[in-house]
Amino acid sequence: MKKMLLLLMMLAGASSLFSQAPYCCVTKGAELTYTDYDAKGKETGVTTNVYKDVKVISEMDYDVTMETTVNASGMVTTVATAMEVRNGSAMISMGQGSIDLTATDPELMRIPNQLAVGYKLPLGEMTVDLGGLRVKSTITENEVVDREEITTPAGTFKCYVVKQTSEGRVMGIKSSTTIKTWYARGIGAVKTETYSKGDLVSSSVLTSMK
Repeated sequence: MKKMLLLLMMLAGASSLFSQAPYCCVTKGAELTYTDYDAKGKETGVTTNVYKDVKVISEMDYDVTMETTVNASGMVTTVATAMEVRNGSAMISMGQGSIDLTATDPELMRIPNQLAVGYKLPLGEMTVDLGGLRVKSTITENEVVDREEITTPAGTFKCYVVKQTSEGRVMGIKSSTTIKTWYARGIGAVKTETYSKGDLVSSSVLTSMK
């Protein structure tokens, strides 16, 4: 569950098509690479998002087809993804074979075009289906908690920080996960940190853009 939620948060990128770009990528051919780390800062894998096609419907409405490849522990997984943007907000769906991600409220998968510290995003339920293993989580916290300027190997970015907490059960075991994501306008997710019971579990950082 943590890996799938982290992957969802990382499906964003760089854009230069609009004067007031949304918090996601709308540049055809763009390639964004994120490096994943464990709690001790050891590299555990690399995630690459390639934006295969972009259909511009209007100034702030378009559809994006992507390909996400995760290389971790010597295993490579590629997932086809699609992003629908309407009025500057993005909704992402993903699936390959038996991998599916759904939400009771589509707004759970949207990043609004306008963010501000204290802004509360929707709460609700999300379900991940992995080859018949269904994992349901309930989003109990979803809020913009800070605004920071951060520097990564890909550059320096002014970001809003979104904190999302979810609770669920995996094979009967109750879990609670908190994800903090740094979003930059026209770039999308720049950094992601995942916590369990208050302790850092993993992180992901944007390390290159093409």
